[in-house]
Formats: sequence, C-alpha cells, structure tokens
Amino acid sequence: MFPVSQGHDTGSHLQNDTYAWDFRMPIGTPIVAAQDGKVRMARGDSTQGACDPKMAPYANYVVINHAGGLETQYLHFSAVVVKPGDTVRKGQLIGYSGNTGWSCGPHLHFKVANTVSPGWNNPSVPALIAGYGDPVRDTLIAAPGCGNTSDLSVMAANDATRAQQPLAPETPARDGEQAAGGIPTGAKAIMDRVSKSAFDSSRIPPQAQASDDGSGGSR
Repeated sequence: MFPVSQGHDTGSHLQNDTYAWDFRMPIGTPIVAAQDGKVRMARGDSTQGACDPKMAPYANYVVINHAGGLETQYLHFSAVVVKPGDTVRKGQLIGYSGNTGWSCGPHLHFKVANTVSPGWNNPSVPALIAGYGDPVRDTLIAAPGCGNTSDLSVMAANDATRAQQPLAPETPARDGEQAAGGIPTGAKAIMDRVSKSAFDSSRIPPQAQASDDGSGGSR
C-alpha cells in the first residue's frame, strides 16, 4: 500500500504528463503490467538519477501498448525484466521501482497515454484506478495482490482505520542526490534470464530527442 505523492496538473505533471500519478515506494518494489499488452519500449541500464529536470533522459522505463491506441508508461525503475516486443499479461512482473532519471526520491511514475509518436513520453489521457477512481495526493493505494480492496474508501488518507496501517517509508528529497541503481534482492535470477537485447542502446531514444521529454521527468 503506497501513497500518491503527486497528482495531476501540478509540479512536474504538466503538458504530456498532466494526467500522470506518482506513487512513493521503496526501491526494489515489484511493478507489474496494468493490463495485457505488448512492450513497445524498455530501458533498464541506467543507474543515474537526481532531483533535476536535466536528468530526465536517464530514467529507466517500460512502455506497454494496449488495445485501442493506448499505452501505459512506468518510470524510474532500478531494474527492468522485459524487453521490446514481449507480450505481457495483466499483473505480470515488468521491473522494480527505483530512483533513476528526474526523481527527487524513490517512486513509480505511472500514466495512461495515447500512442501518437514513437517516443517514450506520449501525451497522457484521463484514467481511473480500479477501486479508487482518480486519486489525489496523499491517497493510499493498495495493490490488488494485497487482498480484497473493494471496501476501501477512495480517499483512503481520510480513513481513520487505514491511517494506522504501515506506509511506505518517505525518503527526504535532496538536490543532487544520486539514484540507487542496481538489482534488488531476489531479482538477479530473473535478470539473468533476460536477453541483453533488452538494454540494446539502439532501442534507447537519443538524448537529443529526449529534450522534448523534460516535462516527463517527475518529482
């Protein structure tokens, strides 16, 4: 269960990232695909990150195509376990959360977008999270794998009972703080099975093209 640390149309969530969410969580938290789809882009070779928009091109990420011209984007991984062209199922492991790219603390940046260009930062579209609607900052979101969440309030931060449950630790943001990259405990066996082609530099957008992605870096 993790808190929303940044919502829509605020902070760095502007332009293409207007409808994105950030979820604060410790480095190494397993991240799964939100829906069935095919991996369009994936990067997992970066170990660099800091609280600076100039670091946006250094984010590890996964972009998954879905039906209807939509895609989901996941940013700031410490490790990625899928590669472009992979078919994934809803709930399938795609990587582990991290602090790479433009990041002021470990978190997952997530959005639903329209696939209108071959880049990794397509324009976001309004979306809802099952059981929570469109959560705002400080709302607590429980992963489906944690049990039945149908009775949880949308504004979980205002729920007195759940307020007593443990939260993901908050990491103080420090300007210039470097990301803690690398493979989380227990992930090495998975990574060993992933082809090195997943990190083929030819699949990574040139930094020159990433200038348009500055709005996509998240805090």
